[in-house]
Amino acid sequence: MIDKIKDILLSFDSEEQKVEQLQDEISKEIIAEEIQTLGITFEDLGLKLEDLDNPKYMHHTDENEKEEFAKKDIINLYRYVAHPSSGYGSNHIGKFTRGFCKKVASRTNVALMRYQDILKLNGSNPGFGQGGSNLYSVFRFRGGVRCKHVWVKYKYNKVTKELTEAPRSEQPKQIGAGNLPNA
Repeated sequence: MIDKIKDILLSFDSEEQKVEQLQDEISKEIIAEEIQTLGITFEDLGLKLEDLDNPKYMHHTDENEKEEFAKKDIINLYRYVAHPSSGYGSNHIGKFTRGFCKKVASRTNVALMRYQDILKLNGSNPGFGQGGSNLYSVFRFRGGVRCKHVWVKYKYNKVTKELTEAPRSEQPKQIGAGNLPNA
């Protein structure tokens, strides 16, 4: 990182260019660190570190967009439920349900979860990731091998206080929904 900073300071004539390049470099470093803390590698995302330079993968917002985002009246929430083919009851817990799935299903029966909260569950179900891995995406792979649960997306309107299930087209892709075979 220090070598990159030196190169930037020596490569550009104007202070404005130097500041802009330094900000870009620091942003890339922060993104890389955040991805690592989630237990996800760039390879998992199908990316290389160099892809952070590709405008296709970057999202720039101006101040107006940030304000609009903050004013959104709709919040996406998720419930962890048993897949219809599981045969589990309305509490979404069956005779052989794993402890992790029991906790998450019980919690979302009471209060739905935001996506950010689901990401915090990564690493809380050790040994159930691909090949027995401790870290994996709980949102994507749920309870691991032969998991009978799925995430269902809901939309909550902060103004009207209405909670409705999102249309099927907006539901998360469920890998091996109801029976995750190769996690």
